[in-house]
Amino acid sequence: MSKKFYKAFSLIEMLVVIGITAIIAGMVFANMRAGGGVIDLNSNAEKLGAVIKQAQMNTLSGKWTLGSRPDGGYGVNITGSSYKLFADTNSISNHQYNDGLDTDIQTFTLSKHIILDQFDHFFVIFTPPKGAIYVGTTGAGTSLSGSGTSLIILRHTGENRYAYVEVNAQGQVDVRKTP
Repeated sequence: MSKKFYKAFSLIEMLVVIGITAIIAGMVFANMRAGGGVIDLNSNAEKLGAVIKQAQMNTLSGKWTLGSRPDGGYGVNITGSSYKLFADTNSISNHQYNDGLDTDIQTFTLSKHIILDQFDHFFVIFTPPKGAIYVGTTGAGTSLSGSGTSLIILRHTGENRYAYVEVNAQGQVDVRKTP
């Protein structure tokens, strides 16, 4: 009587394969989550930059709001985890956002874990007819002139990563994203 030997994997070999597969799956899952935060941060920076450009275009094109062109122009007011596109329609043209006096056009919310980094409050306003730029954190805005720039920093709180929206005195809006 002859003995038959069957070729198969041993229990140890199976455990090694399952262990290696679990380690690789864990690394892929961890990298997917990290990549999602960067994508979230970058898309929020792009969206904020686009809304700032929209305020600039509304001002330069003379867009009407509430039946007239706003004397103070258009701007973006950023507070905490949200920002508003607004028309500076109040009678006092002090180049700042005045809650309740200015006309809110649209409100946007930053994604979870994305915050305005350096201030609790920030605004940028473009004024007609030439689109002069005023920026500030409190009180009346400061005019950007010459080679002046204003930097808005967004931060992802969970990963401590940053994205930047820069507005310069010539009206260029530049978004620098996290690689």
